[in-house]
Amino acid sequence: MGAQTDGGGSMKVLISGSFWHGSLEESYARAFEANGWNVERFDWDKRAHEHRLGGTVVTERMLRNKTANEIGKEFVEVLATVLPDLIFVIKGNTIGRKTLESARHTLPDCLFINFNPDSPWDHPNRSSRFLESIPYYDAHFIWNRQLSEKFMAAGATRAEYLPFAYDPILHYPIGSVITERLADAVFVGTYSKERDRLLGSLEGLDIQIVGNGWDRAKRVPKKWIASDALYGTDALRVLANGACAINILRPQNEGSHNMRTFEIPAAARPMLTTRSSEQAEWLLEGKEMECYDTPEELFLKIKQLAEDHDYAESLARNGNERLKSETYEKRARQIVEVLGFSGGGGA
Repeated sequence: MGAQTDGGGSMKVLISGSFWHGSLEESYARAFEANGWNVERFDWDKRAHEHRLGGTVVTERMLRNKTANEIGKEFVEVLATVLPDLIFVIKGNTIGRKTLESARHTLPDCLFINFNPDSPWDHPNRSSRFLESIPYYDAHFIWNRQLSEKFMAAGATRAEYLPFAYDPILHYPIGSVITERLADAVFVGTYSKERDRLLGSLEGLDIQIVGNGWDRAKRVPKKWIASDALYGTDALRVLANGACAINILRPQNEGSHNMRTFEIPAAARPMLTTRSSEQAEWLLEGKEMECYDTPEELFLKIKQLAEDHDYAESLARNGNERLKSETYEKRARQIVEVLGFSGGGGA
């Protein structure tokens, strides 16, 4: 499998997903544009919301599937008009086998690739439509090496490792924006029972939490919960409010990494993260990040970083320097090279 261009004109990629300030899809769209590609955005989520069934409280699977099928037809119609060289589906939980079959019939020479930022075998993210569609992509780019065998067993033609990265438009050092630190540590992330239990064990510390779903928390003090999810400068200001930023890997990320692995160092904040072999490939523990395995170790490391400002800031500087080149623009180049497009975007 491969694709070639003689560099005589810009190549075109259609990216399907959800586009908003802070979304992975928008970061990749900018990344491809920075590499000289023309980008067509197919906002699947927006179309679903605006669809005649999108505003309905849908409880029947049949109606949800009907909505997805009709948007799938729109997807194929747009492909026939745009005629992209590459189709890049991010997540794609509502794009089923029949939609992909029709799309491939419409554009038989186009490459279809997928990047799912979650594990499709993780219960909260499981989608039968996505699982049945796995064999219909030319390649799946995966952020967790451990998922490679599962994708291949599910019929994938190709599984290529593609780590997360950071977007310089969203993640960057903002310098000192406060005159006094407000918390021993901050956590920016979505609620889960595991995260609630872990953070709730940190009695005696002052933690600031920002993210969706924390109204369901049973363990963390309500006073720790600052707001729902924030993005861009607002999120950066929160990260600056703590002596360190906690990164908690979900069970699906065990041994691997997540988006925060790159975003926290990109913001030049000291990261205290779940210990994992894959993160250790990117950052050196004790010099560019700190790590923990247990709630007790997390507690002690937070205290250490809160009390030793110079050490915390050295982690921030070193981590930022180490990961400075790991942008989504670099990841887009990696995708292009792996797929065999010569001449990049032809710019």
